[in-house]
Amino acid sequence: MNLRELQQQKRAVSVGAIVKESRPGGCVSSSWLACYPTFQDALQGGETNFRALPHCAKLPVLKRIATGADSSAVTAASLNEVRVAYVELGTTRVAEAIEGYLSAGTNSENLEDIGSAVLEVLAAQFPPMCVPLVARQPCLLSPGNAIFLIGWARFFAYWSRNDKTIPILAVDWPALYLRLS
Repeated sequence: MNLRELQQQKRAVSVGAIVKESRPGGCVSSSWLACYPTFQDALQGGETNFRALPHCAKLPVLKRIATGADSSAVTAASLNEVRVAYVELGTTRVAEAIEGYLSAGTNSENLEDIGSAVLEVLAAQFPPMCVPLVARQPCLLSPGNAIFLIGWARFFAYWSRNDKTIPILAVDWPALYLRLS
């Protein structure tokens, strides 16, 4: 195999129960993804730029950065080259990560029972949310050790109706805010 063929060869990345194509095998993931330790391995397979996102995935980001009078100045075109990672992960995998996040600091011998009970209790506290079956908006990941910046209600809506996957989105926030300034 020559160098050109090697560069064009795609690698398959398993994201939860879904196998998706990724960047060429020789590409190294950007350092900005280190801000997302919980799902970093899956996010590397879905790394792209803002321009490549479907409209439904762009909306939470645009809503997050648009405030009052500044909302007219914010355009998707000005954010096209901002790095993002958009993947759909298996619901079980996301729920386990959330259970671990919520039960961190709980001193109990039986954390598995507490984790699932916590999800059920929290799901009951969120008002029912009507989310589409197609073009589902992603849960917006929070950089650092937290899970979601925006999207808790969406996660519980997807989880409650037993969706097989949860759409999640990570954004290179420093680059995004640099473009806005």
